[in-house]
Amino acid sequence: MTDPHPRSIDAPDVAEEPWSQLRDGVVAGDVAEDLFDVVDSIARLIGGPVVVEDVDFRVLAYSAIEGQPNDEPRRSAILNRRTPDRWLRWMEESGVRHQLLHGDGVIRLDIPWSSPFPRYIQPIRTAGQLVGYLWFMSGSGEFADDFERTAREFAVLLAPELARRSWALNENPGGQLLRRFLGGGLPARRLGEVLKVDHETVGTAVVVFEVEADAPDAVAVGARAVRELARFVQMKLHAGLVGSVDQQIYLLYATDSLNDRGLAGLVEQTAKHLERVLRLDIRAAAGSVRRGLTTAAMSRAEADVTIRFLAARSGGRRLGCFSSMRHQILVHEVVSGLRTRPMLTRGLLDKLSDHDRLHGTDYVQTLSVYLGSFGDVRAAADALHIHANSLRYRVKRLTEIAELDLENPDIRLALQLALAAR
Repeated sequence: MTDPHPRSIDAPDVAEEPWSQLRDGVVAGDVAEDLFDVVDSIARLIGGPVVVEDVDFRVLAYSAIEGQPNDEPRRSAILNRRTPDRWLRWMEESGVRHQLLHGDGVIRLDIPWSSPFPRYIQPIRTAGQLVGYLWFMSGSGEFADDFERTAREFAVLLAPELARRSWALNENPGGQLLRRFLGGGLPARRLGEVLKVDHETVGTAVVVFEVEADAPDAVAVGARAVRELARFVQMKLHAGLVGSVDQQIYLLYATDSLNDRGLAGLVEQTAKHLERVLRLDIRAAAGSVRRGLTTAAMSRAEADVTIRFLAARSGGRRLGCFSSMRHQILVHEVVSGLRTRPMLTRGLLDKLSDHDRLHGTDYVQTLSVYLGSFGDVRAAADALHIHANSLRYRVKRLTEIAELDLENPDIRLALQLALAAR
């Protein structure tokens, strides 16, 4: 970050009276009445144009003081009610976004393209939560020596009002649409019109995200994750909705070119982005790619079951797609069901377990490896580090002890499930 250098508010005795009036007015609540008037007052105090934006760089108010300078980027932001995408991309790539997310001080923007007016941006926070930005533009020279302190004071004064307006506290329209749609309150045809896609044929998939469980202040972290993900989708995908539904973070992605390989890349890309921004571990899972928005509920169910599977695998992978993991997920779901109903597997392995405990044998382990090797004696023997003949003897003995018919495929399947449930 480059520190700003002197200009504008020259003497405390000149600025003190309007500054006090502005501060008193904000404290009294006047800022909520007309944010534009407050921004005009700030612009007069510093001697340069000012813009206030929310956390998604949407313009909330801007100064309009006669005689103060203007340029094309500022006009574009005001007309479009948002910082231009070109600037947002540069801020992301240059590290300015990272400084805004993790710092409190004013930042001078060293813009790579030609601009006659120096610019500064001050993050606005309340209770540690980022709620917006103050932009300052210097018309000539630099700001005064106390500009950094003044910028921080302005940010403190505006923070409560921006918190009230913040997207972090008032959910984004995309999130509301997503909740309505997944809850059955919005027809697929209407959502297709909003997303500008053919609701009957568009490729559709749902991705679910989880932030690490022990993250401090989980509610604030979740809100920020939704906001960052929505911003990423807006800049990179242009055909998706992000929101929090049933305390889970979802992304509904809809595009004609979507396929399983592209979806896997999307899961990795979005998860890495969130991990980099939040500095927390992210778990993410996607349902299958299907055709038509009406299939979103099915894809969501697949995403939910996939992320449950990932969470159950301690120390395992954190990203996955249902389409490439369905066999593992199927076994996991069946085994999980068996664990909740132990009566179904009770007795299948009791005789072997009792024998192992009483005689120091390992017939349960032998049976598990033998079945897992599809009855391949040599492979199972190698895995157990014993001779093939020793394995044959063990298998013969354990079938006698437990009275098992390993030629019966149903019995073999039941035994494998029971072993997995253990």
